[in-house]
Formats: sequence, structure tokens, C-alpha cells
Amino acid sequence: MLEVVTRPTKAFLYGSALFSFCSLLNVVQVFSLLLVPFSKRQFFEVNARVAGSMWKVMQWIMERRHKAQITFSGDKIPYHESALVFGNHRSFTDFYMFHSVAARRGMVNYMKYFAKDSLKYIPFYGWGMWIMGMLFINRNWQQDQIKINKMFARILDIQAPVWVASFLEGSRLTPSKLAASQKFMQGRGLPLLSNVMMPRTKGFIACVNKFRGSHVKHVYDFTFAYFHRTKGFGVAPDLVRVHTGQLSPEYKFHVHVKRYNLDDLPKDEEKLSDWVVQ
Repeated sequence: MLEVVTRPTKAFLYGSALFSFCSLLNVVQVFSLLLVPFSKRQFFEVNARVAGSMWKVMQWIMERRHKAQITFSGDKIPYHESALVFGNHRSFTDFYMFHSVAARRGMVNYMKYFAKDSLKYIPFYGWGMWIMGMLFINRNWQQDQIKINKMFARILDIQAPVWVASFLEGSRLTPSKLAASQKFMQGRGLPLLSNVMMPRTKGFIACVNKFRGSHVKHVYDFTFAYFHRTKGFGVAPDLVRVHTGQLSPEYKFHVHVKRYNLDDLPKDEEKLSDWVVQ
């Protein structure tokens, strides 16, 4: 009974504290706009550190305070290396999995996410994301392509360190969405996937083509796995659970990484799309 009462209280206190913290960061961001006419790179760096400070606080609560047990495997990632980063999408907790690696490789300040356009209207949090240069998309390729090209042009112009992170499935995995995805794959004669949905390849192809020959020379493929002590494989905690109680030994988290040289990827768009699917 105490836990039932305590958890909502913790969620309220945490949400209030995070809201206040975001408000203070927004003040810094608003003043940082004064830097734009003089130094776009300095404006970028200020907002990168603002974003990083928020990510670090949230990650500290998950990993240190609530004892999330995260293990890692796969290819070694060099420190402070820019990359295009993609992962499977099971839960909002996936963002913390990205950050768990980024924090250890000196890149947590430089995360740039593709996000739903509606998120930018969230007071303080969404406004901050907009100022720091997150890419808000409508899932309408004709409109999104223009936004993608503009954001990438800014990154390339100042040679900014960056992890451009996205979920190729386009949405969190649910039983109904997986069934619809499998039906689509079956209709196209593709192998049926049971743990991920059919990836959307247009955004990936646009990212790869835009950064060929730039300072962003690698692609990281992240696989996130979750395990619950009683419910088994694939069960991740929700955001409230992440920030309101100890996670270990109830939950286990794992990140597997594959690192590719961007120049080694197929240049033909159809072949590149096939590479993503396979």
C-alpha cells in the first residue's frame, strides 16, 4: 500500500523538479539566440550543453539512483565520433538506451532526434527541443524532406559533432502494429520479422546521402533488449517506472551495437533500402 501511495508522489515531485529545471534551461536558451548573428557554432555548443545537462540528470536518476543494470555488446565505438544512429523501438525507455552509450562515448550533449511535430508545442520541454535544433517531422515525406535538408545543412555548415538518432520503424512496437507490419511484409514476399517492424527507409536513405563525404563517417545500428524478472523478454519499464523506483533486479537492459563505415554502404538507393531491410 505504501508503494502505491509513494510512487505517484515520487512521479509528481520528479515531474515538478524536471519542469522547473527545463524552465531554467529555457531562459539560457532564449539568451543564446543572441549568439546566432555572431557565431552559429557557439550557439550550437551552448544549446548542446543545455540539452546534455538535461539528458545527464535523467540518465543519472535511471542508472545511479534507481540502479538500472545495463550491459553492452558488439562493436567498439570510438570516443567523440559523429555518426548516424538507428535503433529498434520498443518503448520510450529506448531514449535512455541511446543515452547510456552516448554518455560513455562523450556524445550525450550532441544527440539530435527525429521527433513528432506536435512535441514542439509542449511548454518548456518542446520549446527547448525546437531551439536546440531537434528535427520535428509530420511523417509526410514531401514536407519532411525539406526540414531534414535544412537541419543537415546547418550541421554540415559548422562541422558540428553529432549523433543523428532515429527509429526506423517509425513507431513503438505493439502487438497490433507488429501484426499489420507482418501482413505488409507477407504481401511483399519479405521475411517475417517477429521482434521488430518493417523499417521505413526513405529517411535513412536521405540521411546517408546527405552526409556522404562529410565529417559524419559512420552508421551505428543499436539493438535494445529488455527483460523483466517475471514477465520475461521484451518488457520495458515505462517513463514513470524509470523515475519512481529501483529497477534492478526487476529489470535488465542490454544494448548491442554494430558500427558501419558510411562509405561502404550501397550508393544505389534501391540497394541501400534492401540493405536496411536485410
